[in-house]
Amino acid sequence: MSPHRRIVLVAVAGALVISTSAPLVRLSDVSPATSALFRCAYAVPPMILLAWLERRRLGPAPPRTRRLAWAAGLLFALDLLLWHHAIDYVGAGLATVLGNLQVFIVAFAAWAIFRERPSASLMAATPVVFGGVVLISGVLDGADPARGALFGLATSLAYAAYLLLMRAGSGHAMGALAHSTVVATAAIALLGPLFGGADPLPSWPAHGWLLLLALGPQVLGWVLIT
Repeated sequence: MSPHRRIVLVAVAGALVISTSAPLVRLSDVSPATSALFRCAYAVPPMILLAWLERRRLGPAPPRTRRLAWAAGLLFALDLLLWHHAIDYVGAGLATVLGNLQVFIVAFAAWAIFRERPSASLMAATPVVFGGVVLISGVLDGADPARGALFGLATSLAYAAYLLLMRAGSGHAMGALAHSTVVATAAIALLGPLFGGADPLPSWPAHGWLLLLALGPQVLGWVLIT
């Protein structure tokens, strides 16, 4: 198998793992701030271990990488708080669609910043996808705009900025992920009261679903994609 094909398969596997995020959030049946907090908090120990192993192999991450990862962590905290609320408002499926509009935002931002030209198929699909978002949000039929759609679109912007910052600081991937996850955990704990508050002691089986959310999408999914 060619190296390019292996990379594609690994990326697809990571995307499939991350796609389980919304169902796991729904299964945990906790508040959006609670699921966002524990998703990151439970991921911190394995992320730190992976970062330590990387540090032994590559040496310490440059200060610039750490600073970008801290900024990315703040954006990731906002992304998770907004997106977990969107799941509550419009359901797991639609919230995932809205949140993943970041694919288009990142593609065109990377074109402007890193000179990475998007494919012709992506450019052709852009107006179709955003037209679909307008239709599903109920704007064209006169209905009140869904709060979930607004949260989902805001999620895309925060998520896109997070990805671009992580891309700019690439080189020590596990270290950057660990730093951003620690910062996101702290930021969610501080911002949680503004988003309905987090329950510090969710009951079982919520803990089990949150642990799967952290170790699956948050750790395994991100490691594969990175």
